[in-house]
Amino acid sequence: MALSHAILVSLVDRPHSGYDLAKRFDQTVGFFWPVSHQQIYQELHKLARVGWLRSQMVEQSERPNRIVYELTDDGRHALDAWLAEPTDPPSFKEEMLVKLFALAPGNQPALLAELERRRAMHVARLARYESIMAEHYPEPARLQARRRGRYLGLRMGILNERTTIAWCEEAIACLHAAPADAADAAEVASTTALASPRARTPDARHD
Repeated sequence: MALSHAILVSLVDRPHSGYDLAKRFDQTVGFFWPVSHQQIYQELHKLARVGWLRSQMVEQSERPNRIVYELTDDGRHALDAWLAEPTDPPSFKEEMLVKLFALAPGNQPALLAELERRRAMHVARLARYESIMAEHYPEPARLQARRRGRYLGLRMGILNERTTIAWCEEAIACLHAAPADAADAAEVASTTALASPRARTPDARHD
């Protein structure tokens, strides 16, 4: 998927100015396809040049004039063609997991603090998603097709946040577990003993 497709989807219902589209993007597609407003403006100009969007200057008496974008027939054909293409599972890059591969007694407090911070972030995001769900999608079975699709995207976001929170709590409990700490200390002591000069040098004394 390219940013162009996300913009075409965001314009499928009605025209938007670049400013309004960027705000709408932040509250919808941007939850799982984050981009800067500058990237959106640049892509709008590009799509207008290739003929997938049509732009129109709208004069405003008390505000600066604005440019409004809408899909052309070619843009709708491009969107339909993309919708028919197969999708691959998303790639997964999680810095926290890489850090945990280096877990050791010395860095455990810092990683615990980071897990706590991440858990709080996901709790806040879940609360935001659930608030949107309660306000806009209280009865999913009665939604029109387009809104059902948006509901399903939000539903996946809620399930992902719940799963991530549960993992954070399990990871925090695991790092707090005393037996694991004792095993780490024993492993460090054993490694230190094997690495010492006394342990590596054969005893040359005779009885």
